[in-house]
Amino acid sequence: MRRIILSLLLGAPAITIAGGFQLNVQGLKAIAMGGAFTGVASDATTVFFNPAGMSNLHGHNFTFGVNIIDPHVSLQTPETANIDQTSGIGTPFHFYYSGQINEKLNFGFLVNNQFGSSSSFEDNWQGRNIIQNISLKTFMFQPTISYKIHDKISVGAGFVYALGSFSTEKAVPLASGTTDEGKAHLEGNGDGVGFNIGVYSQFLTLGDETKNTKFAIGLDYRSKMPVDLSNGEATFTNIPVSLQGTFPAKTGFVSKITLPSVFTVGLSIKHTIAEKWSLEFAYDMNLTGWTSYDTLAFDFKNNDTPDSKQIQDWDNVLTHRLGLDFTYLEKYSVRIGLYQDNTPMKDNLISPHLPGVTQVATQQG
Repeated sequence: MRRIILSLLLGAPAITIAGGFQLNVQGLKAIAMGGAFTGVASDATTVFFNPAGMSNLHGHNFTFGVNIIDPHVSLQTPETANIDQTSGIGTPFHFYYSGQINEKLNFGFLVNNQFGSSSSFEDNWQGRNIIQNISLKTFMFQPTISYKIHDKISVGAGFVYALGSFSTEKAVPLASGTTDEGKAHLEGNGDGVGFNIGVYSQFLTLGDETKNTKFAIGLDYRSKMPVDLSNGEATFTNIPVSLQGTFPAKTGFVSKITLPSVFTVGLSIKHTIAEKWSLEFAYDMNLTGWTSYDTLAFDFKNNDTPDSKQIQDWDNVLTHRLGLDFTYLEKYSVRIGLYQDNTPMKDNLISPHLPGVTQVATQQG
C-alpha cells in the first residue's frame, strides 16, 4: 500500500513553547490526537514516535508537513504590565518515509525540527541587559530500520544527526560618546549525534476479520544530544574606546547546548467494524530529561572578555497525552486530543527567554 499525506497546520504557540523549547508538531494525525502516537503506528510519523512501529506498515508511506506558528507572549514585571514579545512567525517542518523491504524488515528516514525557539523584544525594553533577541533552530536527520522478531513484537532503531544554530543579542550597560549603552550579538552553529530506539507490540486481538478489537503497546527512547557550538562569533558595537580591548568589535566563542532525552510509554486500543468504521483510543506518557539543560554558557576566545554563564537548572518533567480517532469508511476521520505539558522551569529561575507555564490543552483535527 502506498500512502502519501501532505499537511499544513496553523498551530497555536502554546503547542510548542509550554514545555521548554521542544517542538511537538510532528505529523497532522498525531498533533490532532494530542501527540499520543507511540502505540498507534498507523502512518510514517512512527519513524519519529516509535521506529519499531514501521513493522506495522505495508508498502511505501510518506508524510510531509509545514507548521505555521505565530507566537504572542506578554510578560509582566513589578514596574510594567503587558510587555509584548516581538517574535516573528516560525515555520517548522517534517518529512517521514517508511518502506517495506520484506515481511520482517522496514527502512525509514526522517528530516524534522524537534527543538527550537525564538524570543525578541523592543530594543529599549527594561530587560534589554538580559535579552533583546534569542533564537535556536535544529534540524534532525534519522535513517531508521525496524525488524519484526515475532508476529506480535517488533524492534526499531535510528541514528540521529542534528544540526543546530543559535543567536542571541542584548544591551551592554556601557556608555560611549555617541550612545548610552553598547550591544552584544552572538551567533554560532554546530552539530551532534544521538539515537532513537523503540519496541512495538500488537499483543492482543479479540474478534475476527469483520469485527475486532486490537491492543498495542509501544516504548520509545530518544537520546539526549550535545550540540557543540565551536565556531561562534561575538560582535560588540557602541563600546567606549577605553573598553574595546575587553569588548572588541569581533571575537570568537564556544558554547554547548544539550538537547534532552525523551522516554515514552504508549498504549492504544482500536475497535473496528470492517468496511464501516473504527474507533481508536491512545495514551502516551513522556518523560523529558530537561536536567541536561543546566547552564547557558559562553566562553570567549578573547582572554579579556568576561565569560558568560546563566544557570538554568531545569527539572525533568512528565507529559500526559490522550487521543481519540473515529474513522468512517476508511476515508473520513475526526480526531481529538488532550495533553498536559508541564514546564521544566523552577519558580525562582523564570527568565524572559521562554515562557514558564504548564499547559493543559485540547486539539482537534
